[in-house]
Amino acid sequence: MELSQRLSHSKCHLFGPVILLSGLLLIAGLLTVTPPGVHAQVLYGSIVGVVEDQTGAVVPNAAVSITIGATGQTRETVANETGRYSFANVLPGSYSLKVVASGFRPYTETNVIATINTVTRIDIKLLVGTAVEEITVAASAALLQTDKADVHVELNTKEITNLPLSNFRNYQSLINLVPGATPGTFQNSVQGAPGRALSNNINGTNRNNNITRLDGAVNLYLWLPHHTAYVAPSETIETVNIATDNFDAEQGMAGGAAITVATKSGTNELHGSAFLYHTNNHLKAKNFFTVGELPKNILNMFGFTLGGPIKKNKLFFFGGLVAMRQRLNSDGTYTVATADQRNGVFSAYSTL
Repeated sequence: MELSQRLSHSKCHLFGPVILLSGLLLIAGLLTVTPPGVHAQVLYGSIVGVVEDQTGAVVPNAAVSITIGATGQTRETVANETGRYSFANVLPGSYSLKVVASGFRPYTETNVIATINTVTRIDIKLLVGTAVEEITVAASAALLQTDKADVHVELNTKEITNLPLSNFRNYQSLINLVPGATPGTFQNSVQGAPGRALSNNINGTNRNNNITRLDGAVNLYLWLPHHTAYVAPSETIETVNIATDNFDAEQGMAGGAAITVATKSGTNELHGSAFLYHTNNHLKAKNFFTVGELPKNILNMFGFTLGGPIKKNKLFFFGGLVAMRQRLNSDGTYTVATADQRNGVFSAYSTL
């Protein structure tokens, strides 16, 4: 289960002058040795742009804010002297962007989409006017990526939910759609890969050169670097970003593909899902050489997800459960090719 909350204030109650002095010294020491924050963009996105007037002149010191619709959380900044603004470490989602500057009409742009490992550029042109006159624009998808040089494919919740997946409902089967990827194959034994992880070769490179991160953490076996350790259930995935060339500096350990998986989080609305998947040997086609019924192969997968608010605009929850049960055996009766079949003579067999 995942809990997320932005904490702006904290209180600490210490009793006695000795404890108080020790606490102050400890805090001072931490402030001294703590390094400056690093703005990693693998798990997050960015929203950047330039604020200008109708003539193309920059508008400095404009107040810029973004609000994510799903949770109502807002971030604010001020454009610099060249009119540029930037929001780093932006959670994926749909945002409303608002710009306010003295002497200009307030400007609002809705449906600004931020996704992981991607820079979203929204350049603003303000019109002269008063604060009571406001301009609202519905954003459209950007056709070109101009702020990054990497080559990537993005799979969102819609694609993962609606496109056909493999028997084990593994999102990794959709990597087959990425240009330069070979079809995914199972790895090792069932005991070594209970999640039925798949591996791909990307652009002719060795599969050991791929790296998968789940919510920012490296997700592989060190002794089997081509092997994803944990396969997130498809119902829990928000976005999968698959970079295949010109990786950013933070995409370390990548040579073939840098795969970043971001899971869902709770929102201000209660949402959930439930599913049941079943297949067995009676629903599968028989091999030409199989006599009688196919060997037993019964697969059941079931689970649910649930997410929502704990405190509106502040604290959210999201969790889920997925279970899989499979019963199979390899016992069966099979024929061998006849002499005619071995010689390539099939005239005695129907083509229907």
